[in-house]
Amino acid sequence: MGRKFEINLVKFLYFFGISSFIYLIKKPLAKEWLLVFFIKSYYASLVDNLVVKRGYVQYPTRFPKQVKTSVLFDYILFPITCVFYNQLTKDSRIIQCLLKVLYFSIPMTIAELWLKKNTRLIKYKNGWNWTTTFYSLSFPYYWLDLQCLL
Repeated sequence: MGRKFEINLVKFLYFFGISSFIYLIKKPLAKEWLLVFFIKSYYASLVDNLVVKRGYVQYPTRFPKQVKTSVLFDYILFPITCVFYNQLTKDSRIIQCLLKVLYFSIPMTIAELWLKKNTRLIKYKNGWNWTTTFYSLSFPYYWLDLQCLL
């Protein structure tokens, strides 16, 4: 894949993420969903910053270029998927919540693996692999979901 494709993909994902955020705000319980959104953004930025500083993951193509982490993923895409997960599991039991985690973490892991193999948007280093990605994506959905834990 070429650099132009990568830039257009990033632009599309920003547009998709911002559109999803607008859709999210119009839902009932918007305050609750915004709280989940900001908590997950904070969590994702902390973890991604740590992972990048330790050299496990690198983002060669990113916007803005001054930031070493993925702003798109940390502050838009991941928090939005976490909100949708919370909306989906709002009235679910613990086992249902665990199963629904797979609805989000498996496709996201596959997408990241495809991006790693076909673009320069993400690079794994120092033993990081798709299983590490899967676990690091699955953990915050379930274990940071207060609705399922209560």
